[in-house]
Amino acid sequence: MRNTYLVIVAGMILMLFSSELFAQAVVKSGKPKKVLMVGGGSSHDYQRWYKNEDAKFLDSFDHLEVQYTENTDSIAHYLKSTDLLILVNNQEIAAPSKVAIEKFIQKGKPMIMMHAAVWYNWNDWPKYNFEYVGGGSKSHEKVQEFKNLVVNNGHAITKNVSPQFNFQDELYRHEPDPAGKGIDVLVIGESLETGKVYPAVFTVNHPKSRLVGITQGHDQHSHLNKDYKAILINSVNWALKL
Repeated sequence: MRNTYLVIVAGMILMLFSSELFAQAVVKSGKPKKVLMVGGGSSHDYQRWYKNEDAKFLDSFDHLEVQYTENTDSIAHYLKSTDLLILVNNQEIAAPSKVAIEKFIQKGKPMIMMHAAVWYNWNDWPKYNFEYVGGGSKSHEKVQEFKNLVVNNGHAITKNVSPQFNFQDELYRHEPDPAGKGIDVLVIGESLETGKVYPAVFTVNHPKSRLVGITQGHDQHSHLNKDYKAILINSVNWALKL
């Protein structure tokens, strides 16, 4: 009887292990999801921290293929074959590219907006902050250490993220737009100087698209942080429904 029980247990373990391998094989055998990351602008080292750190980190996963560009005129061209758009820039975006982004979102394609891209950058494009960011930032504290606190540990984006993690960054004074459709805050940034808290990682309520905002990401203190990296890959997978 004991031997029969052991055989059954061993079989169950083998089935679970085989199922996991099969699931991994399915992901690896399928075509990689194409990700477009758009950087460039002022006040940040986009090449070092977004192209050579974040984009390469994401591209290291078998199920992702990442294209980085700072040529905003090329956005419309790339979006034709893109599964996920990541904006990290604060440079000007030409009208045709803005239209292409709006059509991309309207089709239900996902977008992640990181750090400089959640700012109020484009006065001639109010739709961006109102519908896609759900608000925005107009100021930040000086670069210094602050607390990041997970306030929703049941969301896929905060999976394997420490309940609290501190690093030096620009704490964006992010304000949700009260007239907008609302945001769901997953992580807050708490100032060690004033005690005030602001959304640091959030999703934006949109009828068609999965949208994520990440206010962190000034320099090496965030980009090399394990919790930042976990949030980044989790956000990509959630946005792509993986």
